[in-house]
Amino acid sequence: MLRPFHRTFPYWIPVLLWLAVIALESFRLSSAVTGSYLWELLGWLHLRMSPDTFARFHHLLRKGGHVTGYGILCLLLFRAWFHTLSARGLKLRCAILALSMTLLTAMLDEWHQTFDPSRTGSIRDVGLDLTGGILFLLVALFVFRLWRASPLRELDTVSV
Repeated sequence: MLRPFHRTFPYWIPVLLWLAVIALESFRLSSAVTGSYLWELLGWLHLRMSPDTFARFHHLLRKGGHVTGYGILCLLLFRAWFHTLSARGLKLRCAILALSMTLLTAMLDEWHQTFDPSRTGSIRDVGLDLTGGILFLLVALFVFRLWRASPLRELDTVSV
């Protein structure tokens, strides 16, 4: 069962904005572009490294960006579904929907990149994206469980 649209739409706004961020990165930030920005930033910070070290560092940053970006997307999707659906087994359903939509977004992004001569689509990146979604979601659910299990403290009453 779905909750009314006017009550759930605000939870979907961050999802739409984050999808726009992913699309912008996909259309504008190839490895060559981010590499030149990073090289200039390191020079400005007076940090020196060999071209080989820089290439490895840049590669790790880009792959970490996949994990982080899609991990955030998955959390936003989970939150939006959690506030949209009302049924038993809610967390599992929301997790499945969030992970499915994260996977679909990752596959469409990599597919899009196969049509751009400056980019390459990679099934490995889809795997990284899904891994980010799974990791972020597991950590968030674990933290939520710890938070729910912690005892509530009563606030001291203050006389005025």
